[in-house]
Amino acid sequence: MTTSFTWYFFCYNQDYQPSTDFDETESHLVVWSPAYLNTYLNFVKNVAEDDHLTLFIPSSIEPDSVFKELKLFGVNMENVQLKTVTNTDIWIRDYGPTFLMNKSGKTKGLSFKYYNLKRHSFPYEYQYLFKERLRASKLVSVGGARELNGKGLAILVEKHEMDNNPKLTKTEIAKELKKKLGVKKIIWLKKGLPQDELQAATPLLDSIYTNGAGNHIDAFCRFISPNTVLLAQVDSTELDANPIMKIAHERLEENYTILKNASDQDGNPLNIIRVPIAPLLFESEYYKNKTKAFLRSTSYLNFIITKNKVIVPSYAQYLKSEDAISKDAEVAIIFKSIFPEKKIVMLDCVELNRYGGGFHCIAINKPKKKVKKKVV
Repeated sequence: MTTSFTWYFFCYNQDYQPSTDFDETESHLVVWSPAYLNTYLNFVKNVAEDDHLTLFIPSSIEPDSVFKELKLFGVNMENVQLKTVTNTDIWIRDYGPTFLMNKSGKTKGLSFKYYNLKRHSFPYEYQYLFKERLRASKLVSVGGARELNGKGLAILVEKHEMDNNPKLTKTEIAKELKKKLGVKKIIWLKKGLPQDELQAATPLLDSIYTNGAGNHIDAFCRFISPNTVLLAQVDSTELDANPIMKIAHERLEENYTILKNASDQDGNPLNIIRVPIAPLLFESEYYKNKTKAFLRSTSYLNFIITKNKVIVPSYAQYLKSEDAISKDAEVAIIFKSIFPEKKIVMLDCVELNRYGGGFHCIAINKPKKKVKKKVV
């Protein structure tokens, strides 16, 4: 009897799988920031039109003022819940809870270590606000660097994982993720986009610097179903346009070869859909007593999926170039073909790109609990 009891709980625990970006959502979790006001107003308005959104307001900001500002902008406030926190970090995708669900519809949350911070307040505040315990892992792992299909497959970027866990081997990282997330198989890609490289003392190329997130996978490769991934692509006509495009092309094609020769958790080949790489964006910035040219972390694949929409970064409005206008239009057509039942909303994302993020980085979709039907 004791053996059976132990076996039952072992198998029950292993039954959990991470929720995905394409799962039915209970609420989108977002941290408010007035520093990116125009972007946030448009983003929140589009999400809250059909979906519930939990908006965490930093304690230095009066919640009533945010409520009034959103309502004045036309946001459906019936779908928005405001919660006060001390945390001001907007990149909730990276440090927020990883939600897991089992076949019975029960959920649990997991919190990884956030870069080299000894303590990050949000997991503690989340547990207090929602009375939901978060299990912990000492592994440094961020949400924007993991792609999970909810069936046991993970795609990771080797460069990112090894840089953030220098004392661990790839095998040790994989073991912890398999243990905590129930992942059965991992596909290891090599590097992310050059425009997403971390800020460094030396330029990426010539006098061009970066200040990206650091090889995050959600800038170039995304699951949209358990077996289908979107992967960015540099068009052949762009190879001679800029040497950075050549670097991006080499990295993306190396990753494409890995994905093409890989299989999912059940041994089936992956369906890979290529999406144009976003236009390059260069901006001058006064940094450490010197004006430097920065390459921003632009990406069409840093999108989020809602009940009735897919919210995709747009560059035509900001850049106003023929290339950006043409690419936005092409991407909108591709996304519509992939998500025919959803409205494709293209929104300016440059404010977030300047600091290495996008729409996917500022939101987590908390999955809707499945209600087990009673057998009559």
